[in-house]
Amino acid sequence: MPVLGRRCVALASHKRGYLSDFWTSVRPGLLFRGVEVAQRARAFAAEAYSTEEELDHPAEVAALVRNAGGDAGLEAAAILHDLVEDTNVELSQIASEFGSHVAGLVAAMTEDESIADYAERKEEHRGRACHAGREAGLLFVADKLSNAQRMRRGQKEPDARKLAHYARTLATMRAAYADLPLLDELEAELTRARGEGLPASAPVPPLDERV
Repeated sequence: MPVLGRRCVALASHKRGYLSDFWTSVRPGLLFRGVEVAQRARAFAAEAYSTEEELDHPAEVAALVRNAGGDAGLEAAAILHDLVEDTNVELSQIASEFGSHVAGLVAAMTEDESIADYAERKEEHRGRACHAGREAGLLFVADKLSNAQRMRRGQKEPDARKLAHYARTLATMRAAYADLPLLDELEAELTRARGEGLPASAPVPPLDERV
């Protein structure tokens, strides 16, 4: 297993011991509102986006994490996860509205646009999401699963480079969090995508490739 995989596994083991205390301490404002947090997140995102259609993907990601056992805070982060990349919303606004925990998850989902090279940018992003913890890993996988499904449904332009990134995401997160929900679903979706044919710009690596 490469160094990144070992580090993620070690961090995952270390985090389990204190995650519940950390979770409670960083988001006390979310606990008494429960599911209302996700509803507020949807209203916040709807105001930031230009069209209702732009909410389709975030809403699908939110449903995936909710059905995988994620709580209202993770669901809210799923709804908000593309805002910093796609709108003028800043992380400080998300932290002010939803707390530091949700903002941290959104930060883990936000690409570093200062990295010009596509492959390097995606590699950095996978590693950062992995290091951010199990919840961020689940959200990252749910995002890739939704995008892969949308490609097959004709709602998103098929892109072999992105599908290769999704396959590497699968390998990275499986190495760190072997029992993470949605990994099997992402693997199955990528297998279907390969069976249906991909654009010729780049191959999808083997699903067991540890990168």
